Amino acid sequence: MNKAEKERLERRQRMLAREQGHTSTKPIPGTSGDIGLRTPQPVHRTAAPPPGAAAPEPEPAATRTTNLKSLTPLFKQRQRRRNIVLGVVVLIIALFVAIFTGAMSASIALLADGVDSLTLYLKRGSGGWPADTGISEPLQIEELAGGFVELGDEDVVVYSAYGSKVYSFQPGYARPVLAVGGTRFAVYNRAGNELQVSSRTRSLFTRTFDNGILLCAMSNNNTLAVVTESGRYTAQLQIFDPSFRETYSWEMTRNEGTPIAVNFAPDNRRFAAGTLAARDGQLSCTVYFMDTTDETEGPAYTATQGSMLLLLDWQSDSRVVAVFDTYIAVLDPRTATETARYDFGGATLQSAAPGSRQTALLLNIRGGNSLVTLDEELTPLAEIPARQAYGVTATDTDVYLLCPNAVECYGYDGIQNWTRDDLDGHPLAVLDASETLVFTGNRVEVLSEPDE
Repeated sequence: MNKAEKERLERRQRMLAREQGHTSTKPIPGTSGDIGLRTPQPVHRTAAPPPGAAAPEPEPAATRTTNLKSLTPLFKQRQRRRNIVLGVVVLIIALFVAIFTGAMSASIALLADGVDSLTLYLKRGSGGWPADTGISEPLQIEELAGGFVELGDEDVVVYSAYGSKVYSFQPGYARPVLAVGGTRFAVYNRAGNELQVSSRTRSLFTRTFDNGILLCAMSNNNTLAVVTESGRYTAQLQIFDPSFRETYSWEMTRNEGTPIAVNFAPDNRRFAAGTLAARDGQLSCTVYFMDTTDETEGPAYTATQGSMLLLLDWQSDSRVVAVFDTYIAVLDPRTATETARYDFGGATLQSAAPGSRQTALLLNIRGGNSLVTLDEELTPLAEIPARQAYGVTATDTDVYLLCPNAVECYGYDGIQNWTRDDLDGHPLAVLDASETLVFTGNRVEVLSEPDE
């Protein structure tokens, strides 16, 4: 067989192999050994073995394994690149979702509050009690992150838990009012439509509304509820997250009434709104239990006819204390029903300090003031004469009566623990902050048991 016929025979064998779907990477028997149908292989021209000589041995398996291992780093590099690209895409998507849902703004706000706390801690040595606030006739004093914020006719001052004055400003409002959260507070103008939100160390937001502001309330995570007048409705309640982004709105009809008290649940998502409306020729109060994630109206509690709501305190998932001018009640927010109640029996409420375990009331009974303490079921624990007392503040263990020239400390059992009558002046307030503080004029100091 001449050379031309031999090459034609080899081509026919190669074509036959392709038609039969031969997939081996080994040379096809009977060919010149330069065909790899799966992966093109380099052509190696070797001389045919002499007649009678042994055929060349196939490539060892170890050699093929070595070739595959040499490609492994390339595969791993490509896989790493794909993982990096996928991670970047997921991060971008998560960033957009966080911004859209407000999670990012809430995280930034939380970080800013954490920086404030760290800064105040590092500067804790620059202050201490007693301190001179500069406000001799405060309109409002509220606890703020272990310290306090005090409102006067013209000034607002903030003190840290370490007794340092950390912030002050003049809002310039005709009728300023405070709404305090966990680490922030809002000053709003009851005679206008502007409010200012501040942290413990600086101003954060100033907002002017189209209608007059009626009421503001702030939650523990600094979510803000703002109630304004409305042209089409009785009132409008708007809720803003810590970055002052509106997350909820409720327009109230005449039947629902005008909010006179708002308080957030510990989860910062639900809230109770007490409203006032005219029904059957009398004023009637209703407490609505709302959820900012639900557009439907929640359950509602209707107060005793003629009773005026004074205070709402949402203490747990199943306990909201509502103080009226004629009685106090514990409400279940899930069903808007009373679970406990204490009627004043014709007495006039002077002051109230509701608690989750015990409550203290200062009542005017038959022309004289009395301190009444109640347990968590509003069952009376003690009733004692309170003489000239005009205010009451309570902690989990102690009750403080504000008297003209002294502060008297009692237990919930009605037994007097001690009296402080060596104060610099008329006690204006007792505040349960990081320490129990007493305010007399423009002076604030720690209230403690007198030395023997």
